[in-house]
Amino acid sequence: MGNLAILIMPFLIPLSALIAGILLEDYLEGPVWGFIPVAFALGLYLFILLRSKTPLNAFKLNPFHKIWVFLLFSGIGYFAAFYHKPDVLDQTELNSVVGAEGEVIESKAYARGDVLKVQLYNLIFKSGETRECKNLKILLSTDGFSTKRGDIIIFKGILSPISDDPNYHSDGYADRMNRKGYIYRAKAASDDISLKGYNNSIYARSESWRDKIGIALEKSSLARQTSDFIAALLLADRSSLRQDVKDSFSNAGVAHMLALSGMHVAIIMGIIMGIFFPLAMAGWNIPRYWISVAGIWGFAFLTGLSPSTFRACVMATFVVISITFQRRRNAGNALLASSFIIILLDPSAIYDVGLQLSFLSVACILLFASQLNPVNRHSHPKMHAIVSAILVSLVATMGTWVLVSFYFKRIPLLFLPANLILLPLLPLYMSVSILYTGFLMFGTDIRLLSYILDKGYEIFISVIDKIISFGNYTLEFQTTLPVIILWIIGILILGYAINKRKKIAVTVTASLFLIGSVITAPILSSSPADSMIFQKKYDEISMVFYENNNQDKTTFPRNVVSRISRKHSDIISVDCKGFADSLPNWIRSGEELYTTLNKSYKSQKRKKYLLLSSGLGDVSLKDIPGLEKFDRIILHSSIRKKREKALLDEAKKLGLSNMHSLRIDGPLEVEL
Repeated sequence: MGNLAILIMPFLIPLSALIAGILLEDYLEGPVWGFIPVAFALGLYLFILLRSKTPLNAFKLNPFHKIWVFLLFSGIGYFAAFYHKPDVLDQTELNSVVGAEGEVIESKAYARGDVLKVQLYNLIFKSGETRECKNLKILLSTDGFSTKRGDIIIFKGILSPISDDPNYHSDGYADRMNRKGYIYRAKAASDDISLKGYNNSIYARSESWRDKIGIALEKSSLARQTSDFIAALLLADRSSLRQDVKDSFSNAGVAHMLALSGMHVAIIMGIIMGIFFPLAMAGWNIPRYWISVAGIWGFAFLTGLSPSTFRACVMATFVVISITFQRRRNAGNALLASSFIIILLDPSAIYDVGLQLSFLSVACILLFASQLNPVNRHSHPKMHAIVSAILVSLVATMGTWVLVSFYFKRIPLLFLPANLILLPLLPLYMSVSILYTGFLMFGTDIRLLSYILDKGYEIFISVIDKIISFGNYTLEFQTTLPVIILWIIGILILGYAINKRKKIAVTVTASLFLIGSVITAPILSSSPADSMIFQKKYDEISMVFYENNNQDKTTFPRNVVSRISRKHSDIISVDCKGFADSLPNWIRSGEELYTTLNKSYKSQKRKKYLLLSSGLGDVSLKDIPGLEKFDRIILHSSIRKKREKALLDEAKKLGLSNMHSLRIDGPLEVEL
């Protein structure tokens, strides 16, 4: 059977059903919909139990057990999602909220201020009433408030729904945050936030230890960039890493080195098992495994029990349990079981990009890595290990490229050489980092280890810089959901064919899915039409142009008349008085310029837009010549409300139906 087990694991049906139930809760309301599948499951189970009194009937009815198990866990999934569903306030309640009390679950510092993720306990209303709330998490923006995970804070602020900036094309930010349980955001000055207490939970204690280790690294003899790199590797803290360093790792296809995952947990477990190798020599393998499990859970604790490390630790624990009870090791079932537990505890985790990438990459490794290795493990162990390292990186990347493209709109093509060079160095570097950090926590700074770590970091950076110096081999491309589904179905069928050694019909079917996904990718990912957005901003006159999948923001100068020509569109911005006589010349010169530069577009109808701003003063619309030549007349948000109303009233009297107020109607998007 080999690695085929991942396809027919006992946890496959419960996990699939759990996810189905969670997704179903998005479209149905009320707990009754969770009771229905549970009731059907229990009814079917009792029916099978009563009819299975004879061995023959029991054998015939055995396949139907999968149905009631699926129904039962789909109901459990529905209830899990329903229980974790955040409170939603109606507009009246939202307008009445003036503050809240809650626990800080994450704090990030940015140049423009801090953003806190807060789990709210109570809402404070204008009337002075305080009301308890359930599963309500918000993003709290502040100009700078010293806090950490576990702090209980009270703040004054107004809640507002998280939404995408209408001044730009939506990138799905609001939808992603809503799926993670963040419906609202708030702003509060540091003076309007007060610290009420501290929650001494396991997460808070983890944050406290991370802070201690982070401070020790900062005060050590390490170069600042090295200490930031080690904090990312060991503590999952990438906040201090320079953006150019993150971009270099991303462009080289090794960004996963900076994002804690199962790979880091496996390295930590390997290090611990190596340290306790003498136990294996004495025949005490089981204690050695359990010491390693304890070690990786300690590592997970220091990283804040992030979903990726938690999943990897659960998976390793399941494998060790199977070894302890002398059952056949089944890494595939451990992967499914760990994912089941994570999703059951936090249903929104199914939308977590890291969990999706990790699950799919590990599944691909289990399905393909050992099966595709042509080197005999027993005859040539070293060569087998080298080829395995190459295959692990290759199949993980090939399996997950659709998700990388979908979420990050790019595919790094240099992943293979970068991984082949750097991944073998990572376990050694992490071993020295752990040893050095351990001595630091006991007050000893070993300069030799500090020197080795600094030089090691320089090697990492120099190798990455050398690789990306050959050119930016990053494909800018975003795939679509149908392509993802086709690709995943294809690799699962192919994995089944390879493990089952059915290499004809099944392999052909898998190949059709994979080829179909690649062929349809550019078709389904067709570029949107070029367009421009007149932005609703009060402090600047600006537009965003979208051409050939590129975004370009343009700001018009103030107190002048200016013009921009793009493709079949001409925009004239007026932000001053005394322009009326020259406006026809601006229009005519724009037409002449357009004809000269775009001779091939003579047959195309050209659109003209007039953008009026506050510098217009008291000029009336009737005094502006050539208004009939414009397809749209846009009133900028900088125009005062009273003046804007007068212009709109005048437009009605003049019979102008092409007016658009950015203040009233919002940003205006039109095709170029």
